[in-house]
Amino acid sequence: MTTSRGPAIVMFLVAAVEFMLGAGFLIAGTAGLVPEASTTFVSVGAALMLGSFLLFWLGMKFNFRAAQARALRDRGVVGTAQVLGARQTGVTLNDQPQVALDLRVTAPGHGTYDASVKDFVPFIALGMLGSGRPLTVRVDPHDRQRILVDWEFTPSAGAAEIQRAVAVPVPVDPAEAARIKAHILATGVPGTVRVLSAEFAGSLDEQGRPVYSAQLHIQVEGREPVAGPAVFAVPLERVSVMQPGGVIPIKADPYDPRKFAADWDRLPTS
Repeated sequence: MTTSRGPAIVMFLVAAVEFMLGAGFLIAGTAGLVPEASTTFVSVGAALMLGSFLLFWLGMKFNFRAAQARALRDRGVVGTAQVLGARQTGVTLNDQPQVALDLRVTAPGHGTYDASVKDFVPFIALGMLGSGRPLTVRVDPHDRQRILVDWEFTPSAGAAEIQRAVAVPVPVDPAEAARIKAHILATGVPGTVRVLSAEFAGSLDEQGRPVYSAQLHIQVEGREPVAGPAVFAVPLERVSVMQPGGVIPIKADPYDPRKFAADWDRLPTS
């Protein structure tokens, strides 16, 4: 939920341009200025006019949501929220990714409860999602499921946290990916990851294994535990572990526990 009217304004401007272009094509087509193309002009004009109405409706929708968010920011109860899970939806706005957040909210008058929201996360705040630090939220006094994450009052993440939060591109070459995995399994530090949340990403890897997007709690021997997102393929006989509470043995990079390889051979088959 964003308080910015920027998306609505963009929608209104584009709708106005399409409306004027559509009107021009319709006038040109009905007036027969180019007789051999009159039908085409009318069709294009009608399509542009229809598109302008759709964009205007979307702009009104964005504007209404922004007004609701501003009202919630001004009159909502201030509380805190612990991030239980976070996964990107694939939607972006002004280069800010939309993230589905599973939260444990604590707010005056509502107590502590779990809720889910979708929000566009500022780049500077991405590191907060896996840092373990609470977020500042505003909660509707009469409806505890209406929540606004107040990024302006949420402490910004440091540069190191931001760097960890930005996904490192996965090698495209399967042979290179296998080499890196083998190296980590051979030289890495033993540890475990506990699944906080997971969902099937809708694709298979080159070996036909389902790919999962998960939020993990990573524990490596001799290191402080960390939490964060990961995307990886899971053998079919071990997909039962991909649920909250599931534990997977791993080997991790000695210098960065977020770089790890699942040691499936140490996990019993389902």
